[in-house]
Amino acid sequence: MRTLVVVTHPVPTSLTRAAFSRVLAGLARSGDELRVIDLDEECFNPCLTIDEKRRHLGPPETKPQIADHVAALRWAERIVLVYPTWFGGFPARLKGWFDRAWATSVAYQLPEGSTRVRAGLRNIRRVEVVTSHGSPRYMNMIQGNPGKLTIHRSVRFVCHPLCRIRFKAIYGLDDAEPSTIENWLDQVEDHYAG
Repeated sequence: MRTLVVVTHPVPTSLTRAAFSRVLAGLARSGDELRVIDLDEECFNPCLTIDEKRRHLGPPETKPQIADHVAALRWAERIVLVYPTWFGGFPARLKGWFDRAWATSVAYQLPEGSTRVRAGLRNIRRVEVVTSHGSPRYMNMIQGNPGKLTIHRSVRFVCHPLCRIRFKAIYGLDDAEPSTIENWLDQVEDHYAG
């Protein structure tokens, strides 16, 4: 399977970075074709510029600053997103990546005269999330699971109609025992190895 891994966390020693390493280790054992986008390593700017916003509805050729990201999205059959959940949702770089790279003519088309959006990333059959929550699961539920809803309602909508979603999350990280964290990391690696 052609797997695109997208990671973001600014701290190299973070749990997110440890989970990212485990995802890569598992995928190395699985034999998947692999591409990686490290949003922090490339200092990805999450902000749309005025010029980008004006060209947002144009074809991908009008967006050279995200050409590598567009190529990776069109190549992938599976996307694995590795990030911390902050304030119930995505870190700014990941949210900005969706805003900028999942643009019109890439992630979706809006045919002239139509009010119905057509999925543009039908090649993507799986979207998987590896994330951590400092708070307990019930707190994220009280917040309305905003990150999970975005994946299910927006991201999935522009992928293959039978796209499967999978979350591998750890909750209550602020109070978690080291053994709990290590067990979760082992599960992450085992999932991607199989």
